[in-house]
Amino acid sequence: MIADNKISRQIESYIKYKQSLGYQLKIESQELRRFAKYTRDIEYNGSLTIDLAMQWASLDSGYSRWYMARRLETVHTFAVYAASIDSKAQIPQTGVFGKCHGRVAPYIYTEEEILRLMNESANLFSTDGIRCMTVSTALGLLWSTGIRVSELTNLTVKDVNLEERYLYIRDTKFHKDRLVPLHQTVLEQLEKYESQVQAKLPGRSKEDFFFVNTNGRRFNTRAFEYAFQQLRPCLIPDVGHRWNGRRPRLYDIRHTFACRTILKWLESGEDANQKIYLLSVYMGHVKPADTYWYLSSTPELLSLACDKFELHCGKEFQSYE
Repeated sequence: MIADNKISRQIESYIKYKQSLGYQLKIESQELRRFAKYTRDIEYNGSLTIDLAMQWASLDSGYSRWYMARRLETVHTFAVYAASIDSKAQIPQTGVFGKCHGRVAPYIYTEEEILRLMNESANLFSTDGIRCMTVSTALGLLWSTGIRVSELTNLTVKDVNLEERYLYIRDTKFHKDRLVPLHQTVLEQLEKYESQVQAKLPGRSKEDFFFVNTNGRRFNTRAFEYAFQQLRPCLIPDVGHRWNGRRPRLYDIRHTFACRTILKWLESGEDANQKIYLLSVYMGHVKPADTYWYLSSTPELLSLACDKFELHCGKEFQSYE
């Protein structure tokens, strides 16, 4: 196996170039480095070719068409860059394996289900009780603010401004900072949580993470997701029941927040089309189109849409009767 080759060098150059433009490129860089390793494993030292890209994208017969499409698209994006610095590099066409971007319907939680998850948190194993309090409070904060899971687990004590009632979300997706105002009820629960943790872990500094695990360890995203997996069965208490589709995720709480907000506006007679810009900024999106991605046609939203349609067009239809 060769230690270095042309494609490996071009991929590292491409990653540095994209990162210099502000792209995080986490998953794409991992995938491209796997591709580079593949070319080294087969001792290939030439320019990128269509056949090479296709061979790598469909390397394993167990790959789904969606995953092969994603791998091919990743190489395609890199190939455009490679062709600009290497006249022999070829650009593979996407679409050979079908579409690689699809939206799976998220799980839209009810308030009762979130409360059930929060109550179930008390049964999690925790030698000092901190983990139980943390998971319950974190679920409540996701429900009430719609922030990203990673944004929550990255909060430090100084980011949770209890005096001025806001969260300071720093250097998040797209390298954006934003302030998230807190409702009084949310503020009270955060104050209660901080007081309880402080009693068990005296001497916490402003730089410490706000949410912590057992014995004061950091409560990171992986720890949150693992705890959620243990809680999730409480949503299907009937023995032998199975999920109809993909299992609920922590991230679906963010989808639920967007849908609940739109529903609340429509029920109160406010112009949701106009206020979507406020929701987009609040959720940390670059443009409203990103916010629309989070909306789902829930029964409540569909019912309101039907009522508005009948109100707007009902008289016109009656004239044809």
